[in-house]
Amino acid sequence: MRYLINEYVEDFGNAGSKARRDISSILEKNNTTVINLPYDSKKSHLRREFETWRTLGKYLSLSTVKGQLVVQFPLRLNKLDQFGVLNMVKKFQSKVVIIHDLESLRRGDNSLAQSEVKFLNKFDLVISHSSNMTKYLRKHGLNTEVRDLYLFDYLADQKENSIKQVFSSSKELKVYFAGNLGKSLFLENVPSSLNDILYVFGLNATEKMKRDLRHFMGFVDGDQLPDKLKGGWGLVWDGASPMRPTGLLGKYLAYNAPHKTSLYIAASVPVIVWSGAANARFVTENFLGISVDSLDQIQGKLESLSGDEYSTILRSVAEFSSKLRGGKMILNALRKED
Repeated sequence: MRYLINEYVEDFGNAGSKARRDISSILEKNNTTVINLPYDSKKSHLRREFETWRTLGKYLSLSTVKGQLVVQFPLRLNKLDQFGVLNMVKKFQSKVVIIHDLESLRRGDNSLAQSEVKFLNKFDLVISHSSNMTKYLRKHGLNTEVRDLYLFDYLADQKENSIKQVFSSSKELKVYFAGNLGKSLFLENVPSSLNDILYVFGLNATEKMKRDLRHFMGFVDGDQLPDKLKGGWGLVWDGASPMRPTGLLGKYLAYNAPHKTSLYIAASVPVIVWSGAANARFVTENFLGISVDSLDQIQGKLESLSGDEYSTILRSVAEFSSKLRGGKMILNALRKED
């Protein structure tokens, strides 16, 4: 039997909350008992604490629990509730933690790595984003088993595209970008060759973006967005520079598996990633898209693809799209542990 600790996660229209919700939904539909930690904003903090500990207490009172416990990291709980969860973890025969973010990498603060690794080492299996992230954790003392995911699943309302439907699209030069635009300042300086074919979705666009981007499409909810992406390519980029990902957000691409990549592939849209990204090799070896050093290379690379190369990419993307929308990535990773 598998169990999942399910924290309340507010939906701010971002990828982080959707990734957690999707994993909870996938596991719940696949023979997993979901342990919901109560959250009701109308109740007092003290009342919420009482209900959380009453839920945890059902398991803390047991000597052992046969089965597997899955936890999503980092926990959003306060320190007291985290203490309760960690004591609960000890009761289970098999313990798995799924990493969504590493604050030490995201903030560029290695002093946080020690506490992160201390937490992760309490589990039998860690689901990491990439080999680069795993190497970073090993360097800081991680000593448990690790599996690299590279792509998160992505549940969406979109009906599954058949191979025939996907191949009905011509090799059009259209590029999509979706995300928190306030963190994507490279969009203020998009090369003209890309601006002509770039369609941008998201919140928090700057006035310069709204003025200069030729195709600014506004915000679309993450569950409906895949159905808006027809043909073309999906761009995964971060930071302020179009020449290469910069700053903490740009550096994070060298370690993490952006949920944005999964969004595009779930929509049967091949991806364009930075050549230094943690998932660049995975993307190219699995024919899910192309990699570039800078944004001004995009148009030339797309135009140079042969018809056969493009067909191979579309076929592979369609196959992975079905996997992501069916929750196969996380289920396969956990099934190996069963």
